[in-house]
Formats: sequence, structure tokens, C-alpha cells
Amino acid sequence: LFKDRFPYNLKGTGKLEVYPNRDSLSFIEIYGIPETKTMYRGTFRYPGWCETLDAMKTLNMLDDKVRDYHGVTFAGFIAELGNVKSADPRREISARLGLDEKSVPMESLDFLGFFSQEKMNCKVTSPFEITSDRMISKMMLSQEERDLVILQHIFLARYPDEKSEVIKSSMADYGTPSGNTAIARTVSLPAAIAVKLILENKIGLTGVLRPVFPEIYNPILDELKTLGIKMDEEYGLPESEMIV
Repeated sequence: LFKDRFPYNLKGTGKLEVYPNRDSLSFIEIYGIPETKTMYRGTFRYPGWCETLDAMKTLNMLDDKVRDYHGVTFAGFIAELGNVKSADPRREISARLGLDEKSVPMESLDFLGFFSQEKMNCKVTSPFEITSDRMISKMMLSQEERDLVILQHIFLARYPDEKSEVIKSSMADYGTPSGNTAIARTVSLPAAIAVKLILENKIGLTGVLRPVFPEIYNPILDELKTLGIKMDEEYGLPESEMIV
């Protein structure tokens, strides 16, 4: 999965990488566009993320099998997973992965402390829990940092008169250093607006529904604009703007 990535330069953000986000083809039916020939749903990440996660996967750091890690250091943990004997496993791990010792994955593992002699203070747990807990503790936003959520839809539309155009719909939302994160805003506010619309009897549909109905998404998108979350639309772009 993490090997199947490609670079993408997003205007206003810079160089990113994109990798597949689960099954894309099911969305053809969900969105009601059966005439679609190609559908791709991807996730944006900064360069190096996919390569690092792929290295973790190769080392079985995402494995969910449990064992007793009492008294084990982080260096001992990764040496065991990498099947190396060295007290300083960085060189042998990089050789096993076919990576330079100064490569992004190796620098990332070093940043996370997986080559240190620090004891993990773990008992019975899994490599996945150890890895994820370490990432959470080392990668939390500081008071001076903010997060960024970006979204981009790109459509290649062909019409009966044989004309074609690329349509782009893009969004970038930044959190604030005070802790009001973009991920919290973009996840919670649409749901909160939907609840309000239901309470005001402005949504007549019932049941558990995806927000693919105009009665749901149009008023939600309109109110999100008032909160600073909006999509910027571009029409009539050449086919060279399409991701291929």
C-alpha cells in the first residue's frame, strides 16, 4: 500500500505524496455516477510518511500479536523485530531494509527513540500498541504548532458536444496554536450543523444516511462557509491539470 504512492504539488501547500485510501471503486455507486471510467481516492501526506510506514510494516512494528515485553528497551524491541543481534541496531536495520542510515525512515525511527536504550516500561502488549503509543507521545502538537487539513477533488468532465474540462474543488483549513485543531473543526462542525438542522426541521430525510443528498450537504456547506471552512472552485481547466 505505502509503496503505491506518487508525488503531487498542491498550490499553496507545496510538495506532498498521495497513496490509496482503501477501495475507491465503491464510491462510483455511492456518488451515483455510473458513467465514471476512473475513480481514485487518495490520502495526502508529507514526503517520507509512506516510506517510513512501509519500513515499520516490513519490521512488523504494526503487528497486533501480544507478548511480554517486561524490561525490554526500545533498541532491544526493534532489534528483535528486525532479527538482528547488534547492541546498536541502526546499521543492521538499515541494511536489512536496503536504506541509507540517514534516510527519512531511519531518521524517523531515531526521532521516535527506537534505537535508544530507554526501557519501554511495557508488560504484555503488541508491537502495534508500542509503536502507536510512542508515536502519540513523540508527535503531539506543541502549544506553538498548528495542524492542517487539506482536501481536493479533481474531475475530468467530458460533454456530449465533445468538449471537456477539468474541475477542481480545494480546501485548506488550519488549526490554531491554542488547541482548536483543524481536524476537530472539519470533523465536528458538519455533524453539529446537521444536528441543528434536524432540530429545526430543515432536514426531512430519515434514517442513517451518507451526506450525498443536496438536502443535507447544501445547507451544511453554506453554514460552514460562515465558519471559514469552504471549498474554492476552479472550472474550465485544461486536461493537463488532471492527475494521471
